[in-house]
Amino acid sequence: MYTKKDLLRLFFPALTEQFLSTAIGVVNTMMVSGLGAFAVSAVGIVDSINFVVMNLFVAVSTGATVTIAQHLGASNRKDASKTAAQAITAVLLMSTIAGLGLYVFGNQIINFLFGDAENTVKSAARTYMVCSAISYPILGFFDVCTGILRASNNFRASMFAVVASNLVNFMAGALLIFEFDFGVLGAGIGLICARLTGAIIVGYSLLKSHHLDILHSSFKITSKILMPVLYIGLPAGIDSLVFNGGKLLVQTIVASLGTAALAANSIASSTNSLLNIPGNAITIVAVTVVGHYAGAGLKEDLNKIIKKLMVYTMVLLGAVSLVFFPFVHHFLKLYSPAPDVASLALHITYLTLICIPIFWPAAFLLPACLRSTRDVVFVTVISIMSMWVIRVFGGYMLVRFTGLGLMGIWVAWCFDWVTRGIPFLGRVFARRYEKYLPQTDK
Repeated sequence: MYTKKDLLRLFFPALTEQFLSTAIGVVNTMMVSGLGAFAVSAVGIVDSINFVVMNLFVAVSTGATVTIAQHLGASNRKDASKTAAQAITAVLLMSTIAGLGLYVFGNQIINFLFGDAENTVKSAARTYMVCSAISYPILGFFDVCTGILRASNNFRASMFAVVASNLVNFMAGALLIFEFDFGVLGAGIGLICARLTGAIIVGYSLLKSHHLDILHSSFKITSKILMPVLYIGLPAGIDSLVFNGGKLLVQTIVASLGTAALAANSIASSTNSLLNIPGNAITIVAVTVVGHYAGAGLKEDLNKIIKKLMVYTMVLLGAVSLVFFPFVHHFLKLYSPAPDVASLALHITYLTLICIPIFWPAAFLLPACLRSTRDVVFVTVISIMSMWVIRVFGGYMLVRFTGLGLMGIWVAWCFDWVTRGIPFLGRVFARRYEKYLPQTDK
């Protein structure tokens, strides 16, 4: 179904989108870094909370993408359109409730999770959290519309949306932070404006889609349409929720190491997200491509494409690491870190540059492929076990008993990629996912 040319046609918009999506967070971190380590730490704290909360509606978006891709692969346009409409309704409800909850209980959440952080950090975090909560429904709508467009092989619309939103984010954030001296609040308002811009663009593109007929489909939620979405989305959401919940718990351990460790961790995480861009782009493409093959019942082609995507990801991440390695020290200067923060971030980045090309593809690309075949329970169980046993408990033990400090957290982080990747590799090569494929006439 997909030639190399087709894959490239999907990959380059996804790569551009991922680069610019990541750039929103990176630019925010760089801009607020000029305000001091407390501001960087505050944004890092809120982002770690955001990753947990947003899984409530990202789960539905993920399930919708896979389900719609499978419907379109089976040439079932009617059910694909119904799924899209009801997914939008579900995500808007969830994201609005989540935003209200975060707005009302933000102070309690920050004090409970990061009570050891300095008061200046917690105050700035509260300000940024309010802006994030306001933007939740906008981001939820953007995510679900983007997933629907990707399922119909339209990656360009979301790419254009991200380009526009990045420009808005940079201009509004820079103006409010540096000209009007709004500080962290300026970064938050810029984020809201950026997400609103992106949501308007993808919403318009979805209404003009030739593959789906959203306007003539009911937005009223029905169990028949939404259940397949939840079957895929809920395990994926639980997986992501537990994964990011574990990261949040790890963040509390980092907070106990001091503001310098918090700032270094935020910078290293930001840099790591840049390094992962090609892998994330292929993962996004894989969900759509594998979903179409699964819906069409093309088992042999499906097995081949999963292995090809794995190889492509390793090669691309390896190339990025080789190119980036000599320039790490100079790149980190863009964050204007203090000397102790810069040293910590530098050593962590060197570690991840070595590990990402080898271990990341099996740990994160393959589970995305497996979910698109509806093999979701196995993926969820392995991910949860690896996250909590290796990354959380292992990270705590390394910090507590080895004296590695923040580096211990990241050693456990990288080893987590190994322990989750090996079972996924075995699952793919044994082709055990095939028993979960949708039933077809082929």
